[in-house]
Order: sequence, then C-alpha cells, then structure tokens
Amino acid sequence: MTLLRLIPMQVHAVLETILAPVLIVAPFALGFSAPALVASLVLGFILMGTALSMGAALAGQDGGLRVSAHASLDLGLAGAAAVCTFAFGFTGDPVAGLFFGAVTILQSLLATTTRYTTLPA
Repeated sequence: MTLLRLIPMQVHAVLETILAPVLIVAPFALGFSAPALVASLVLGFILMGTALSMGAALAGQDGGLRVSAHASLDLGLAGAAAVCTFAFGFTGDPVAGLFFGAVTILQSLLATTTRYTTLPA
C-alpha cells in the first residue's frame, strides 16, 4: 500500500469532518454550474456521513462504520472527485474542475497516509 501511515484514524475523522462542509458550501461561494453543485453536495454529504460514522465507531458506539469499509469509501471518494475534475474541467466549468482537483489531491493524500486501525496510537 504505502510506506508511511502517519495519520491515526481519530485525526482522519476530524479532517474529513472539516473537509465535508467545505465541499457543501464551496459550490455556492464559487458559483459552480448546476451539475457541479449537485456533485459537490453529494460528495460532501457522503464524506460527512462517513466521518461521523467512523467517529461513532471509534467511540465504541453500535452502528459505526467498519475500518475496512471506511478505507474503501475514502478511495472511492477520491476516485469520484477525480472523475469530477475531468468532467467539469473539460465541460466549461474550470473553477469546479480546479476545486475538485484540489479535493482529489487532499482526499488521496489523506487516504494513503492514514493508519487504518482502531487501536490507540
């Protein structure tokens, strides 16, 4: 997978909880087209749900997301953001394309440097 797994799951969940509202608010602040707005909202809501569910699992509550499922969702969200980068970048919404490019980079870095384990660090 990767050589460095520096970020513990607790920090990962907090960073995703911060990134999700950015995805939700950015289309309104930056004036995205309607399809880019919908894509950003959907990705933001999925990311927020994933982060909050992982927080519940780390707190020992029932119904939390398994660590393996969270890792798969992280990679899937990075892939979806990459598709959005090219789709909106080439169809005439360059601001949305650049934004989703930044989200792709952030989510990919976060997914590849996280220590996916619920054991205390």
